[in-house]
Amino acid sequence: MTDRGSKDEVGGELSSQTGLALLDELLAASEHIAYRLDFVRGGYDFISPRAAILFGVTLAELHARGLHLLRERLTLEDGERCFGEIATLCAAAPGQTQSLCLEYRVHDAAGNLVCFSDSMSVHSDAAGQPLSACGIAVDVTERREQEKALRDSEEKYRATMDAAQVGVSILHDYKFSYVNPKLVEMFGYREDELVGKLGPPDVVIPEQHELLIGKMRRRAAGEISAPYELTGLRKDGSTFPLLIMGRPLAIGGRPTSVGTLIDLSAQRRIEKELKDKTRRYAALFEGAQDAILVADIDSRRVVDANVEAELLFLRPREELIGMSTAAFHPPELSAAYGEAYARHIRAGGGGPDEMKIVTADGDIVDVEISSNVIETADGHRLIQGVFRDIRQRRKSEAELKLAARVFESSQESIMITNADSIIVSVNPAFLRMTGYSAAEVIGHNPRVIGSGRHPAEFFAAMRQTLNAEGRWQGEIWNRRKNGEIYPAWLTISVYRGASGEVLNYVGIESDISERHAAQEHIRQLAYFDPLTGLPNRRLLQDRAEQALVGAEREGKRVALLFVDLDHFKTINDSLGHSAGDQLLSEVAQRLLGCVRRMDTVARLGGDEFVVLLGEATLEGTSEVARKILEVVGRPCQIEQHQLGVTPSLGISLFPQDGGDFETLLKHADTAMYRAKESGRNAYRFFASEMNVAALERLQLENGLRQGLERSEFVLHYQPQINVANGRIIGAEALLRWRHPQTGLVSPGRFIPVAEISGLIVPIGEWALREACRQNRSWQDTGLPPISVAVNISSVQFRGGQLEENVRSALSDSGLPPEFLELELTEGIVMGNADETVEILRRLSATGIKLAIDDFGTGYSSLSYLKRFPIDKLKIDQSFVRDIVSDPDDWAIATAVISLGHSLRLAVIAEGVEHAEQLEMLRIQGCDEVQGYYFSVPLPADEFAELLRRQNFAELLQQQNMKGV
Repeated sequence: MTDRGSKDEVGGELSSQTGLALLDELLAASEHIAYRLDFVRGGYDFISPRAAILFGVTLAELHARGLHLLRERLTLEDGERCFGEIATLCAAAPGQTQSLCLEYRVHDAAGNLVCFSDSMSVHSDAAGQPLSACGIAVDVTERREQEKALRDSEEKYRATMDAAQVGVSILHDYKFSYVNPKLVEMFGYREDELVGKLGPPDVVIPEQHELLIGKMRRRAAGEISAPYELTGLRKDGSTFPLLIMGRPLAIGGRPTSVGTLIDLSAQRRIEKELKDKTRRYAALFEGAQDAILVADIDSRRVVDANVEAELLFLRPREELIGMSTAAFHPPELSAAYGEAYARHIRAGGGGPDEMKIVTADGDIVDVEISSNVIETADGHRLIQGVFRDIRQRRKSEAELKLAARVFESSQESIMITNADSIIVSVNPAFLRMTGYSAAEVIGHNPRVIGSGRHPAEFFAAMRQTLNAEGRWQGEIWNRRKNGEIYPAWLTISVYRGASGEVLNYVGIESDISERHAAQEHIRQLAYFDPLTGLPNRRLLQDRAEQALVGAEREGKRVALLFVDLDHFKTINDSLGHSAGDQLLSEVAQRLLGCVRRMDTVARLGGDEFVVLLGEATLEGTSEVARKILEVVGRPCQIEQHQLGVTPSLGISLFPQDGGDFETLLKHADTAMYRAKESGRNAYRFFASEMNVAALERLQLENGLRQGLERSEFVLHYQPQINVANGRIIGAEALLRWRHPQTGLVSPGRFIPVAEISGLIVPIGEWALREACRQNRSWQDTGLPPISVAVNISSVQFRGGQLEENVRSALSDSGLPPEFLELELTEGIVMGNADETVEILRRLSATGIKLAIDDFGTGYSSLSYLKRFPIDKLKIDQSFVRDIVSDPDDWAIATAVISLGHSLRLAVIAEGVEHAEQLEMLRIQGCDEVQGYYFSVPLPADEFAELLRRQNFAELLQQQNMKGV
């Protein structure tokens, strides 16, 4: 055993030595560095010889101070990092051996950086300090350089792909493994939603899934396929044309490919725009109003022509194509046109030039030609000529020259304005007629010659007609430069452009001053006394008949005063007809000063005058008669003579003294003779009227008492119309007496008796109650609610019971107060202004409306009027009657309307009997009207039917159109 043991020991030692020698050889030959480092001593216990070669030192130096050399050769960054990691590892597990892999760079003997991957085991003491480490460091420098080169290549490739304006992807197993930003943007997904989760079939419409999968499989099998187009599907569900290109890649045996995906939307849009442009060009080419020929520049032959060219040259397109451009020129002009053709080509186009062309039938046609040179995509050059037939233009120019000559030589005034009504041209006749120079009116509005006599409504109606019909004509008053106002007959025409826009207004005007003067002269001869200018018998009779109709309708009186000058024949015979005529003219003026503007003073002939008083009373008529006696009887200076003349007056009254003009005139004449018989310079009422009136008044008073007891009174209603819309907005309640024996009694007969006797109070109270009851009854049956106007007499107003009666009538009938209106005359409200204000305020507080009736016929103090709580002014019919012919009546009506509106009052006109009256009132802005033009006063049931029909809107509309 001993021997055997000794042999084994000897053998083992030899074997160990052999192994160490073999290990040294392996370490010396290895590219790797094996080592054992003693941290305490700071040197290597052993280390591969390659380390000495690497650092350029001996193994002995490494054994002695290897740790110090290692710290010197390590890069600063890697040294701090590696030793820090070792210290952290040891501190975390003191007294243990732990494994660690570090990568670091060292400088070799030549100063080059060498990269090592070091796998080591580190042992630490109980305090966590490193004691020793052993490991193998592998040189990975070349590998890292290769990896860096690969990374650089990948980064360049990725940067290229990321910057690509088409979608780029890499597929593994038919799923996206890489997508560039453009592809992400194209489909609207996030990158993480695509990569590894979706593939191309997920981004096309479902109908194309199988088609795409088949192509992908064939491509993976090596089939080379051309790009193909599918319909892309975005995340939001929208679709777009998608072009796909791809090729297979050989990576790791897995189906891999790179794909390019292109959004064709922009391309399709461009293609569509190109097609649209092509279609538009074709449409413009064929739809052009001018003839177009396209010719080859080199051959000068036509290659295309449009429809207008066929019509101009009288040749079909097939014949035009291939023809030489020279064939269209007259032979004698070919050389000149050939030079123009060459000039156009050199300049790239030209024109417009005027030239002549020859049609297929040999006609010579004047045309205007413009051209431009076109270069096609293949570099071919063409010239396009646009030919405009100017025969019509030449004709129009000739007509324009003729029109200019007519414009200049016309004897009628012509004014042309632009669309903004600014004068742009006037002819010499205009300058002669107005006295202005062209420089003084051009650039101004036609108002420069305006007279100021027409209201704004006149011009508004003119403008409305021009807009609707394109033409307006009528009489107008203008003003010359010297201030003279003259009448003219004006025709205005609107000239419009092709699209209907207004270009100009042309006004042609004739001065009709002479015609106006002739018409006025004829009117004066027909209706006026040539000596005094007063109305003659004919006009007097016309006015009297109108006054009688109105008086009977309204139950009022009319007075006729026959005035005869005492001893006029003696003056006329002694001083001559000239002095007599002067005296008559002076008397005429004095008579006019004794009456109201609404009254009429007429001369029958010789020394006989007649005064017509509307709405007369016995007291008022007597006052006028006394005034005439006093004023006319004053001495007057005629030539060198101071003359005194006295009048004798006879008076007849309607309806007492007659129902017609002739009867009243006869009775007034009879009364005048009785005045003369009584000593002259006096007045007398028709005698029989005095006797009959007393008896009739007594009979009427008794009849009125019985009529009130027997309910013989009724109300008739006359509609009040809103001018703006033609609707009935109110009714005036008018009292009627149905006498059992005599039938319907005129209000003009019994109202004065009722007022004198005091019976007007109970009759008026009945009328107020009945009007309220009837109005409420109409409303209860569903008729449109309206106001009812009730006339109040002075006796009622001053009686002290009016407010109580109003409240009682409203309460008993249930009529809301806003539907009741009281009409009061000027005489009533001005009787005691301060007392009136208080009464009116109490009435207004009940909620009813108040109106002043017959406004303008009496005397109103404006200082009191503005204090009255009045809602409405009523223009008396005496001003409406002659509003069309009498400028004074027109002015009064206009003033009342203006006054009412300035005081924020409604204005109603009564006695409207003609369309012309209505139109004048409408022009001035009158709010409401009533009169026989619309309806006579009607019984309640007939008025209800009228209210139900509301048929006046059409009437007003027709009237408006006439006014226009």
